[in-house]
Amino acid sequence: MTSEQSRPPPAPTATNQPCPTRRHEDRTLVIKGAKICFGQAAIDCTVLDVSPHGARVRTEVVIPLPESVILRFNAGSAFTARTQWARGTEAGFAFERSEPLSDPAAASAAQTALAALPADDLRVAIGTLRSMRFFDDPALAKAAEDVETAYLRFKASLQTRIGYSGL
Repeated sequence: MTSEQSRPPPAPTATNQPCPTRRHEDRTLVIKGAKICFGQAAIDCTVLDVSPHGARVRTEVVIPLPESVILRFNAGSAFTARTQWARGTEAGFAFERSEPLSDPAAASAAQTALAALPADDLRVAIGTLRSMRFFDDPALAKAAEDVETAYLRFKASLQTRIGYSGL
């Protein structure tokens, strides 16, 4: 055995140890236009990545950002957001809540989508398959649960964005 083989492995250093992440979810890489709105300002930016709870953006120039902003996507969605960090022309935001859709075309599209959703929330279709023991396969049962959950979350999100009261 050589002396190199008997040496213990090097101690962890900042360069060879993975960095712990504070993010609890993956972000999806995107390139979307948006505006960072605060006070009377509306700063154009490019959204680089997004998750259900936050986004990373890039502006053309370095801009001092306040703690609270509205991130308004060009497609119509808007979120009250808290500035988490800013480095150079990039910044990270944590979404606090969604804002009602202000663009009439986006609000109309959301209302049309909501009206097109089945009134029974997929319960009848999935209930029929359950009664036939279609979901004896654990993978199919899990997929059906995921579909039901995602469907209800999608419907609730549409209702929130258009200010639907259910009356």
